[in-house]
Amino acid sequence: MRPQGDYRNGDGREEDSEGEESSALEDELSLYDPDAPARALSALNALRKSRQHYDAVLVAGGTEVAAHRAVLAAASPYLLEALSPAPVTTSPAPASAPVYRVEDVDADALRELVEYAYTGRVRVKDTLSARRLYRAAWRLRVESVRAHLADRLLKRLAPADCLEVRSLPDLSPHHLAQLDAYIAQHFEAVCETGAMAALPVVRIELLREGPIQGVTTAGGEDAPHAIADAALTWLRSHAPEYDLEELCSRTHLLYVAERGSLRDCGELPATRGDAPELQEYRREAAQRAKRSRDAGPASAARPLPGLELGARCARPACAVLAARAASGGSTRALLAVRGRLAAARVSWRDVAAGGATGTRGALASDTEPDSAERRAHLATGRCAHGIAVLDGRLVVCGGYDRARVLRTAEQYDPSTNTWSALPDMRCARARFPAAVLNHTVYAVGGSDGHTELDSVGALQNGSWQAKAKLPLALSYAGAAVDPEGENLYIIGGWAGGVNLKRVLKYSASEDKWTEAPPLNAGRSQCSGVWWEGSLWALGGCDAWHCLSSTETLTINGGQSWSPGPPLPTARRSVGGCVWGSRLISAGGSDGAASLRRTDWLETRDGTWKAGPNMRKARAGVGLAVVGGVVYAVGGFDGKEFLSCVECLYSPDGEWTSLCVPPANIRSIANHSEKKENGVHSD
Repeated sequence: MRPQGDYRNGDGREEDSEGEESSALEDELSLYDPDAPARALSALNALRKSRQHYDAVLVAGGTEVAAHRAVLAAASPYLLEALSPAPVTTSPAPASAPVYRVEDVDADALRELVEYAYTGRVRVKDTLSARRLYRAAWRLRVESVRAHLADRLLKRLAPADCLEVRSLPDLSPHHLAQLDAYIAQHFEAVCETGAMAALPVVRIELLREGPIQGVTTAGGEDAPHAIADAALTWLRSHAPEYDLEELCSRTHLLYVAERGSLRDCGELPATRGDAPELQEYRREAAQRAKRSRDAGPASAARPLPGLELGARCARPACAVLAARAASGGSTRALLAVRGRLAAARVSWRDVAAGGATGTRGALASDTEPDSAERRAHLATGRCAHGIAVLDGRLVVCGGYDRARVLRTAEQYDPSTNTWSALPDMRCARARFPAAVLNHTVYAVGGSDGHTELDSVGALQNGSWQAKAKLPLALSYAGAAVDPEGENLYIIGGWAGGVNLKRVLKYSASEDKWTEAPPLNAGRSQCSGVWWEGSLWALGGCDAWHCLSSTETLTINGGQSWSPGPPLPTARRSVGGCVWGSRLISAGGSDGAASLRRTDWLETRDGTWKAGPNMRKARAGVGLAVVGGVVYAVGGFDGKEFLSCVECLYSPDGEWTSLCVPPANIRSIANHSEKKENGVHSD
């Protein structure tokens, strides 16, 4: 008996006649037409395209592709398994054709792969389409297409897209070796293209009182690579669960001891006079250690082999692909972390060796330990709320807590670090934008938890007043104010199950809404910002996807929206604001998880640059600037509705919950000496 997995056509009679000699009569009467299978597939292809006699519908990104289950199963092992269970739903035409949703596959790529199943041909217009088609072929396990595209893409490498190719899944070892050699050879050009701006960033700051053992930091070609290797070696041994998002969630502050070993400053003993940021760093390290202990051994990460300082990590699980010296004596590197790419920024800070007594720490200040003031929390955790800046204060209103839609409003005074209650809004409201126009806070549209709203509330002279209603009820819109024209714009949104292209303009002097030029793409959950004389719509989502695209409209002379630089990652519920000359985006959700990342744009024709990650992942975050400081307020981290506040004092700094900017690093010697000698100061 043959195994059931042996695929054969017919009823078995051909097997019984194998090896038998045919007669002359049989040869004369029989027909062999090698083109018949191709004609049959061609006819089936024509039938499905005309929506006749198909028996399955694949759906990806809102696009339906009719096909025959048998053809799909023969072409794709993935679809062979996926089409075996009952369908998720039924198609309206014809009613008997089941519908199967294909996740994480580009709609155009799916269409091309189905066409390939019938014709043996795929059409690829450009390298971007080739990468999308590669991912779809990998996902559906159409190996012939995947292998073909891998070979062709590696023959057309360019600095601008080699990182995109390196990120493709399931590349063979020889392809990876070829890519890594190309990246290392052209790393200078890769950095200049801005291709690394879209990558997550691992930030490491090394404090040293002498040279690292085996690493030359002044001159020498191998110095940048060796520095990055040294820092990555430490991460391999110490990072919890070796999770890339965790690695990128904070700056790792390391101390280079006299003998060249690396120590986490969070492990150093407390010293009287430690600066607030070192206290905070040590406190968070203790909290992470406690969470790891509480989680138990079941969640412990699989240990990685230890490496001596300066040794290379084994490729491809963890490797420094390329590195170069950057400004200020720092090192910029490209890492491969368990198949994913990340940028690394390793900076140096020389500190003076401590005296015998060691009375001061590296981050010394005149404050006592644990005396640093932290940003006060909101009265309640909230998400999808409105945030605005009025007279030097943050105004936060509405949103969701875990149980209900809120009417409450409160304001934060940075000078006193206090929140105080404001009058409740006239109705509960969430999923709405807030903005300030003529010293009045406007809360526009949104949802009361049951339906979209067309009402507009204005906080004026200490009370909420009703203003002219919107032309339609909507939620999830963005908002921006033209300070010169004194107009408020409502951008996109959600209404009646549709993502809107509509843009509305409000004139405070007339208390009237009018139409403005519509967006090119319908989007909701986007962020609206006024920057450099133009309206900006950042990210959001359409019917099926989170968006990375941005659009911009120049008010003076612009009659239509034009594409802006795309965000490094697709996201919705993202925060946006203007900080000095920079356009800032922070937080949001990629559809699967809340995000920590911060990015900024310095010129309207430039590319987004990665900034420091927030301490908390925040979707539906309130983002605003007061007194030259960026504040992130509330939001949803994937588990909790947040009441905490964090801020960013400078582009080169880190997000913090402390009320004072980080102090300068002065000396860290003696911390390590005291701990190793068993000495702890008060």
